[in-house]
Amino acid sequence: MAFERALGTGIILYSTEPINPSLQHKLRLFIDDYERVFSRFREDSIISSIAKSKNGGEFRFPCWALELFNLYDDFYDATNGAFDACVGADLLELGYDNSVQFLPETSRNKCDMRAKTDSAGVSCVSGVSGVSRVADWHNWDNYKRVLPMKWSNIFRDKNSTTLKTNHPIQLDFGAIGKGYLVDLIMSMILESLQNKADVLIDAGGDMRVSLRDENQELKVALENPFDTTQAVGVAHVKSGSVCASSIARKRWNVTCGNESLLAHHILNAIDGIPSGKLVASWSYVSEKSCKYPTAYADALATALFISSENDLQKIAQTTRAEFAVILPNCTVKKTRAFPAHFFG
Repeated sequence: MAFERALGTGIILYSTEPINPSLQHKLRLFIDDYERVFSRFREDSIISSIAKSKNGGEFRFPCWALELFNLYDDFYDATNGAFDACVGADLLELGYDNSVQFLPETSRNKCDMRAKTDSAGVSCVSGVSGVSRVADWHNWDNYKRVLPMKWSNIFRDKNSTTLKTNHPIQLDFGAIGKGYLVDLIMSMILESLQNKADVLIDAGGDMRVSLRDENQELKVALENPFDTTQAVGVAHVKSGSVCASSIARKRWNVTCGNESLLAHHILNAIDGIPSGKLVASWSYVSEKSCKYPTAYADALATALFISSENDLQKIAQTTRAEFAVILPNCTVKKTRAFPAHFFG
């Protein structure tokens, strides 16, 4: 079954056992409730209310939002503020609203692959077939951001889902929100089916699979960030989650003075500009390692763009996460146990 418009990308659900009409209805209602809470593109959402509140206020979220807020606390601290839900103001300033016109995906010259390995448990590949070298990222030196707000400026009691603000704040929970929703939906499905089915949820490329046979694997193509009709590799995924981030699909032009700059949606909250560190990233988190594997995988895929691997080491170790990235010079880096083969 499919939820065609969910979160702007759609959600597709596969199950080896039928999803009864009652559960289908329950899932649709929950997805709508989730968007009514967290979508900054809906006028009736709590996020929009926070953005329009001139003097701030207290905003109570559903109890199921608690772990999402806790995850933002963890990643905000781990990245020294680079990972921040308050980046919504910068996205809006750059033109990422309901009227944004994304540029079409393009393909460029291919690179050759020559493998090498470093001494820190990360293997490096100096090129992967089908991936294009990226020109130096546009110069944002003359860009003046809006007054930055920080996640730490929002007050929240421990174990509370009430956010307290003193002025309007434009929040964007997209860095974790989709993965978190996938985990919540999966829990509802597995509970209803009494864990007697193999289930796959695909939310715009962020995926979670739950398989009854722990040795069973699912093959997942890794999308070429510059030609989305092609793959750069194949992952072999057991029960768990694999999420991706890239600059391929959400790119648009921004006018800055007399310059036309190319923006994308992955911003470093410290300076408010699009990250030029990576071209694409993938993260895999096993279902056994934590309660919200898709949320963690989603967050890590974004955090790799804006923070160092050392900053993320504690979270990666706790969740036993594996990852791979493509650098602007076409180099591929991956942890040794990342369950994928890149094409040569």
